Amino acid sequence: MKYRPWGPVDWALSLSNQKPWHFVGAVGTEERSLASWEHMKSLGVLSGELFAEIKDVDSDKYRDRTRIALEARRARFSHIGGNVASVERMELMDELFRVNSFARRAESAATSVVLDITSFPKRFFFPILRTLADKNSKVRNLLVTYTSPFSYPPDDEPLYEDIEPWRVLPGFGGSGTSGAQWVVSVGFLVESLRMQVGGDPNAKMKLLIPFPAPLSALRRTWESVANLERDHNEGRFEKFRVETLDMSAAFDRICQLAGSPEKPLAFAPFGPKPTSAAMCLYAMQRNSSVHYPQPTIYHPEYSRGIQKNDPAAAVSTYWVKHEGENLYEV
Repeated sequence: MKYRPWGPVDWALSLSNQKPWHFVGAVGTEERSLASWEHMKSLGVLSGELFAEIKDVDSDKYRDRTRIALEARRARFSHIGGNVASVERMELMDELFRVNSFARRAESAATSVVLDITSFPKRFFFPILRTLADKNSKVRNLLVTYTSPFSYPPDDEPLYEDIEPWRVLPGFGGSGTSGAQWVVSVGFLVESLRMQVGGDPNAKMKLLIPFPAPLSALRRTWESVANLERDHNEGRFEKFRVETLDMSAAFDRICQLAGSPEKPLAFAPFGPKPTSAAMCLYAMQRNSSVHYPQPTIYHPEYSRGIQKNDPAAAVSTYWVKHEGENLYEV
């Protein structure tokens, strides 16, 4: 096990010499999408920023609410002093070359970069994180941030709609799933995984279950586990608890599950973003395949507020690279 610091922003920054950080994030409908940037800007540690505003597939149901929420975020961004020219409009289902182009701009901006994964869909932040964390990248210092919400909508309110078929994340086809052991981070979106499991009766899966977790998220998570296990033989799923925000512990668990000698792994990142980031950092080094059914429409209030209404408490910061050393090296 390796020491990989993570915690509040000011504490994480205090562990190294002062640096001018370039911030990379996504402007979204959720209030928390700007929390990390706003907090770090207030600390006076940012030298610049690059943002993506990612548009969902058009929805009659959410069109007006999404527009109003995005207008509020843009207004907040400008009011706090954000550079509007630093925001690039993108489409949720944009091809990989556009995401990689954005990632290369982020990489070329500075040697010290903060990547906020809070409001980036996985099909965006996986390629971006891979570019920034790559051993050949010019980025020598890399922080990942994630902002915890105050709450999620009620259980009977869907968080997403119009889900794409189960397929590999763009750029993460890896070496395929033949002979691979499945590692699944359990979250809200497992309907497609249930169908995938039903189609392969021999597949055994290691489930990473976020715990402890907020009560509203915990209920949805255990409902997902129950739905997965229904009608399947006992022993099909082996469960492991991983603290919701502990990216380092998730990475250690993944390495443990790979075993010695290492077995190939295939990933399904349905759970919390920090665990998904750990999967990404392992997959990029071992050419593991990553599988995900992409929702094309998200609830404009996918989450509400920020934890304790306090960015200092809500934003978790993870050291990934420090002075050229990859702290998440396999």
